[in-house]
Parts: sequence; structure tokens; C-alpha cells
Amino acid sequence: MPEYVTVEVPATSANLGPGFDSLGVALDWRARFEFSATSRQDRPANVIEQMALTAALSFYTRAAIEPPPGIDVHYEGDLPVGRGLGVSAAARVAGVVAANELSGAGHAAETLLDVAVHLEGHGDNAAPAMLGGLQVVVADDEAFRYLKLDPPEDLYAVLLVPEFSMPTNESRKALPDRLTRNQAVHNISRAAMLVGALVTRKYDLLGVATEDILHQPARAGIFTPMYDIFQAARSAGAHGVYLSGGGSAIAALATERLEDIAGAMREAAAAHGHRGQTRVCRLGGPGAAVLATR
Repeated sequence: MPEYVTVEVPATSANLGPGFDSLGVALDWRARFEFSATSRQDRPANVIEQMALTAALSFYTRAAIEPPPGIDVHYEGDLPVGRGLGVSAAARVAGVVAANELSGAGHAAETLLDVAVHLEGHGDNAAPAMLGGLQVVVADDEAFRYLKLDPPEDLYAVLLVPEFSMPTNESRKALPDRLTRNQAVHNISRAAMLVGALVTRKYDLLGVATEDILHQPARAGIFTPMYDIFQAARSAGAHGVYLSGGGSAIAALATERLEDIAGAMREAAAAHGHRGQTRVCRLGGPGAAVLATR
């Protein structure tokens, strides 16, 4: 069995507007985790490494395999915490994949995903982090189900990543407990249209298809310039815009004028006193990958 493994995992963007806890896509923004079995147990240096270690140890527990005396974790990447880009899913997926290698268990990625989803609490980030692509996920008391699609190659996510953090567990507290029937239909119809528009490349439908009234209005109460940034991105050429995961990152879906859209989003945020960085990412691509073992 190896004593060292390197795992690479993508950032992810969940919800895509109306697909709350149901849609997630991998991004070509990747992080690397190095794990090594040791004779001691040191406390990880940061929260990302701690999540990865906890996930690795959870794998050993669920698989009924004795873990090594210690596991050293080193994170190499620039995925921001509390921005809605799936850093917790990336860390947990990395930990589960690494433990599978270190233990010699040899489980398939689909089996490992069940462990990662259990740790993450929902699979819209975990599924694309583990398996890549655009994932449609369904969770109930009996099973976790997912459907992988390939998003269009000519469609990009222009990300605004504010300095302002919105931890998911905090932003979820603002969400409504109930929806009316009309509100439910609003989101169901748009989530269905969003998947159809992506598959058929009907980009003119993405403006309507990314609309949401389930979680974004409540989160706009925390990140007040959100809708102004949405409008700035649309005016600059974005087909659709949404709050990535629980925020605070905002993703604009576009095929051209990518730098114009990025600049417009930065300016709109700055007008409200929020600084942020922008990044253009391809959608989809591979999920977690083992790069090296020894």
C-alpha cells in the first residue's frame, strides 16, 4: 500500500440560480492535496486541511479499516473559503479519495461519492467535485442519485469573487421555511429550462432560466449589491447570472465579451464598497484525480 498520495480536485459552482441543492458544475479551477501516512498525528495548519483530514479518517471508519497512526495533509491551491465555490466539498472529496488509495481499499469513485455526500450534507458540490461535469442530483432517505451532463464547451463562467465572505451555514439561516405553490412552480420551471437550455445551447433562454426566488432574494439581504452586479453583467453581455452556491461569488454565464463582463462586475461591486477579484473558468471537465502515489 502507498504511504503518499497526491489528489487534485476542481472547484465547483452549485445551484446555478434555481437548482437549489440540485445542480452543480465543476470548474477548471483546481486544488491539490498531498496526503502521507505518518507515525504521528499533527494538527492541520488550516481549516481546509482539517476538513480533508476529517474526511480521510471518516472513510477509514466507514470502511472498518484501521487508519495509520497519523495522516499529514498539505493543501496547495487558492480556492477561497466562504465564497460558494465548493472548497469544503473539494477538501472532503480529496480526503476520501486519498484514504481509499492509502488504505488499498480500491473502491470506485461512485462508492466514494456516497461518503463525501454524507460528510458534505448535500451533493450538488460533492458530485461534480468527485466526478466532474454538470451534475443533476437527487437525495432522499434511501439513496443519492445523480446524472452527469457535459456543459457546452463554448460557455464560460465569469466569476466575481468578493473579499466579502458568506459561510454557507450562516447564509442558509436566512432562507425561507416555506414557499407558495406559485413560488415552487417558478423555480421548478426555471431549473428544468436551465438544464434544457444548456443541453441544447439555447443561450438566449439563460436569462430567464437562471432566475430564482427560493434562496437568492434572502441572500441578497446579506450581500446587498448582488442584483446590481447581476444587472451589470447582463448589460455587458452575460446570458445569465447567479449567486454561486451560498455566495458570495457571482457567476455570469457567457460566450463572448468575457473581460467586459468581468470589468462590469468589479465596477458594480466597487460602487457599493466591495472589492473583489474576477476569474474566467470553463465549465465541466474532470473531477477528482489521483496524480501520484508512492
